[in-house]
Amino acid sequence: MTSTTSLQDDTVLSESISEELPPAGEPAVRRPRHHVLWRVALILLALVLFVAAVAGAGYAGLYYGERDREAQRQATLDEHYQNGLVALNNGDYERARAHFQYVLRLDPGNSLAAQGLAEAEARLVAKPTPTSEAVQSLTEILFQQAQSAYTAQNWTEAASSLTQLRALDRDYRAAEVEAMLFDSLYNAGMAFLEQEQLEEGIFYLDQAVALRPLDVNAANQRSLAARYRSALRFWGVDWERAIAELEALYASAPDYRDVFQRLYDARVEYGNSLVEAGEMCPAEAAYTKALLMVSSAQVEEKRAQAAQVCLIATPVPQEGGAPVLTPQAIPGFTVGRLAYPVYNATTGVYDLYALYADGKILRVVENGDQPWWEWYTGRVIYRDRLNNAISMVLPEEGVPQQLYAPDGRAWPTLSRDGQRIAFALVDANDAWNIYIATTYGGSEPQRLGLGWAPAWGPTGQLAYTGCDDTGCGIIVDNPDDDQPGTRLTASSDDTAASWAPGGNLLAYMTNVTGNWDIMLLNTSGGVAQLTYESSDEGLPVWAPDGSGVAFISNRDGKWALYLVDPEGKNPRRILDLGIEMPGWQHQRLSWAP
Repeated sequence: MTSTTSLQDDTVLSESISEELPPAGEPAVRRPRHHVLWRVALILLALVLFVAAVAGAGYAGLYYGERDREAQRQATLDEHYQNGLVALNNGDYERARAHFQYVLRLDPGNSLAAQGLAEAEARLVAKPTPTSEAVQSLTEILFQQAQSAYTAQNWTEAASSLTQLRALDRDYRAAEVEAMLFDSLYNAGMAFLEQEQLEEGIFYLDQAVALRPLDVNAANQRSLAARYRSALRFWGVDWERAIAELEALYASAPDYRDVFQRLYDARVEYGNSLVEAGEMCPAEAAYTKALLMVSSAQVEEKRAQAAQVCLIATPVPQEGGAPVLTPQAIPGFTVGRLAYPVYNATTGVYDLYALYADGKILRVVENGDQPWWEWYTGRVIYRDRLNNAISMVLPEEGVPQQLYAPDGRAWPTLSRDGQRIAFALVDANDAWNIYIATTYGGSEPQRLGLGWAPAWGPTGQLAYTGCDDTGCGIIVDNPDDDQPGTRLTASSDDTAASWAPGGNLLAYMTNVTGNWDIMLLNTSGGVAQLTYESSDEGLPVWAPDGSGVAFISNRDGKWALYLVDPEGKNPRRILDLGIEMPGWQHQRLSWAP
């Protein structure tokens, strides 16, 4: 706009000057003034572009700052909600009430916190206040009431009696009471979910998980219910957010409840709202997506009308709308999800991120590393540096679940069915040992041998860096037989093994070449070098479809994620990781469908 106006003004001024030109032979003045005006116009244009760039950068900074503040606010809400559940289970109803009230002050529409507050206040009213002489007899009465309700499968009444009992005497038959309380909360939560009372179901399962981890089925059902409920919170309020969450839920669980119909209805209603706002082109796109799901003459008519207006009208922007950040696919990264660590120079530890094939990037957790995807659920297990333990989290929710007591376990890896876990743990002699256990407790971990960095393969074999009587290197072992594993390489610096989908190839890193490089190892024999740079390349991980290997490298002076074909061809950088990655050799990448 500025350049057009300047040209018009320059034309008028030129015509005016031409009327006053001196006769031939006298000095001409038109050319110098013409150049001056052009210089002024160019300077003004540069200033406008500079101001626009500064304004754009400022707006982007405000937007990302607001997004970070919202994430921090949500983390605070989650922390107080979880603390309220723990206090509720411990019979500390006043503390539970305070936590839930705090959540509701920040988020008045939080129905789970409202339910927790109601439960805490109800139990405060019913809480007995006996004399010390009567405590013993009252605990026995409450235990008998709980047993009767438990036997009758009246799970909510059993849970209520047991929490009152724990409030009176935490040591009274502690193990038995806790087991009964967990069972009651678990069964009540699952029953509520079955009855489609999602908030009640989530609330009771959240109380249960505060006592001990849930099994895979319950954790999945709780996760699905929470995601479904989260999507419905935006129904009629923020259609784009509702659709995004329903799309994610439908992609992972297409048969869950009425998610298909909900997604279709949301797209139609979003199109209607865009029409009302005069946004005909986006409305056409929303209707088109709905029609791809269900054929409807009425919706097709709406789409055609929006398309016709879109052809001849200028869309009217909605006021007050925040920019929508649409993920952009990263060239070469076309399948699954990749978990990776990023060093946080402020905290001095790593944070865990996830990259998806559509270009979406999520920060999974802070103070976490050594990730491993649970193959069929979308959850990731990792080393929790904050609690010195192993934890699990669904990236879309960002609510970690600690699986074991803090004892320094590292390099967690899950069997393909998710039922067993292998990990490394330092013994009293400061040596790493490999252990295997059931993922969600119930069995004592069994020692496999000296080693670290285990990786479970698709056929049930375990690869790790370890030592036998003759040396150290990559060892492959079937943990279900009584035979010792087979060592396939000859250096303790051969590590970070990753299985190819077929189960016959391993990628690993080694520094036997003088710097860290990536090798391919055939389990039947034979080694091939995959990278040859003079820089460091490491932490290889196979694509779940076998199309390539991802790894990290500092070949360009800073750390980044790279992809390379299985033959070592076509290396390309896909994501920057920053300048620092201290102790990177002890990290891990994980890639799943």
